[in-house]
Amino acid sequence: MQFTTKLSAFMTLLVVSAMCLVLLGSTASFFYLCQKKMEHRLQSIVTAYDQSLLLQPADNAREWLPIMMRTIGVVELSVQDQDRTLYHLKLPAIYTPWNSGSRYRNMVVPMLHQPGASMHFTYIDPLNSYTRSLYAAAVLSLVVIVIAMALLLSFRWLRDQTAGQEKLERRARRILNGEREYAISSDGHEWPPCASRAIDRLLAELMEVREERNRVDTLIRTFAAQDAKTGLSNRQFFDNQLTTQLEEEGAHGVVMMVQLPDFESLNETDDHQQVQELMRSLINLLSSFVARHPSALLARYHRSDIAILLPHKTLKDADVMAAQLVHAVGALPEPHVIDRESLLHMGIVAYRSGESVEQIMDNAGQATKNAAMYGGNGWYVFDTQVSEKGRGSVKWRTLLEKTLANGGPRLYQKPVITVDGKIHHREIISRIYDGEQELLAAEFTPLVQLLGLAERYDRQKIDRIIPLLALWPDETLAFSICVDSLLQRPFQRWLRDTLLQCRKSDRERIIFELAEADVCQHIDRIRPMMRLLLGVGCKVMVSQAGLTVVSTSYIKSLRVEMIKLHPGLVRSINLRYENQLFVESLTGACAGTDTKVFAAGVLTREEWQTLKDKGIYGGQGNFFALPTLLNPGQKKYSY
Repeated sequence: MQFTTKLSAFMTLLVVSAMCLVLLGSTASFFYLCQKKMEHRLQSIVTAYDQSLLLQPADNAREWLPIMMRTIGVVELSVQDQDRTLYHLKLPAIYTPWNSGSRYRNMVVPMLHQPGASMHFTYIDPLNSYTRSLYAAAVLSLVVIVIAMALLLSFRWLRDQTAGQEKLERRARRILNGEREYAISSDGHEWPPCASRAIDRLLAELMEVREERNRVDTLIRTFAAQDAKTGLSNRQFFDNQLTTQLEEEGAHGVVMMVQLPDFESLNETDDHQQVQELMRSLINLLSSFVARHPSALLARYHRSDIAILLPHKTLKDADVMAAQLVHAVGALPEPHVIDRESLLHMGIVAYRSGESVEQIMDNAGQATKNAAMYGGNGWYVFDTQVSEKGRGSVKWRTLLEKTLANGGPRLYQKPVITVDGKIHHREIISRIYDGEQELLAAEFTPLVQLLGLAERYDRQKIDRIIPLLALWPDETLAFSICVDSLLQRPFQRWLRDTLLQCRKSDRERIIFELAEADVCQHIDRIRPMMRLLLGVGCKVMVSQAGLTVVSTSYIKSLRVEMIKLHPGLVRSINLRYENQLFVESLTGACAGTDTKVFAAGVLTREEWQTLKDKGIYGGQGNFFALPTLLNPGQKKYSY
């Protein structure tokens, strides 16, 4: 119950109590005074009769006595001296009270001048007579009406007086619930008015500070991951991502080093505008090719050297991509500042887990020099004797189709630990077997999306994970889901019906993980689905935070409950100040909200201690526990 409602009820109760006391007191006083008035009148008759006995005998008639009796409602009078009746007079009642049998009153009054004598009266109760009763009822009815009107008017007055307080309290509750965007300004009827205006001003300033903070957060992300000149990722971010790849068990891929013309030198000798247009054309060309490959990364590595990271790709894939790039460069307009045959030289090197970043990049640089020595636009593959672990799209589709037909990938669980050592939730991760080894989710998930199998894959995953809630009745389960699936209407309807069939207590123990880059890219389209998931009781976590440069405004816009950092930010964070700055900025942006920040891929105690110092709520990784297979006796993977 709201404070103003309590106050109104309390004040109304006080008014009602006071009026009831006044009514009771008035009624009691009315009855008492009526009775006292009747006694006084009877006493006057006794006094007059007693004095008349001094002059006349008791049995003589007195003409005035019936008149006085009729005036005050006495119907019977007798004078008695102990047990002897000296005089008796009875008058017919000219009106009869209600319930006349029980509405007559008797009274005995002693006589002053006649010791032992007394007068006995039988009279009509004045409170029950027609005239007096109607009069009393009218008075009491008027009093009751006045009290009722007073109560009604007092309640309306209190309600009007406290309406502004209730509006102010409702807005305060919205602010406490995190709905500050919808409570910035009042309607002008809040009370107290000074407090309302003060809140308006503070909220306006808070919104300005928040916008400024979002800009600062974006600048911090840009500083940590983006090259200011080209808009691509910088060398630091590239090495960070490559390090993360190399530390994953079974990881493999390709690094391409693309040597572009030295644009800084060309700016000194040729037309600056033409040089800039050529640079933008080449960078846009590289960006368009890299965008075709999921999880690929394009970065400016050194001056005019562009590095491309292709996780889970083979030398064959890179060779095809290099040939396509050379062909696309040949289709560009003839540049006037440099020979067309000297636009790009590419060095290609394969990597696998366990290798060092320095060695890989040295090999990529050497391959680029070899490509430049051959002359013309071309590429050179550095032979590192790395076994081919990739497969073409046909083989990928065959493998994924068989996996789905045979029940889906194998499921593992990995606990997420809070800073105080408690299990916050368990993440369910997927792996598939290709006949030789298990493939991580990071390797096959991009292919699932690329081949249009995301919706089938997510449906099967949800159908398998929901029954697992019974294994941990007191714990929460989290699993990733493709944003592309959530944007499909058939999947939305299916997911809604599936969740509504679950118990509310089970829905409250489900966390959907969505990639940050996809959420920010489709923020307006995904907003209704976010409201649906939150409305049925589920939770939403934004994962891979920090992988791309995006604004943190989505945290409050979508009311995100949890954010999970990308493992690349966590790796060796105790030695990387820029990553510490980013995490500190992110936790600061979540301050004052219910959003909790988690870390992924924690490997060392130093990393965990640094993360805790920066305000992390929890984390997961091999530092805490290795993934554990679920249903090990059941075959859930394909060959």
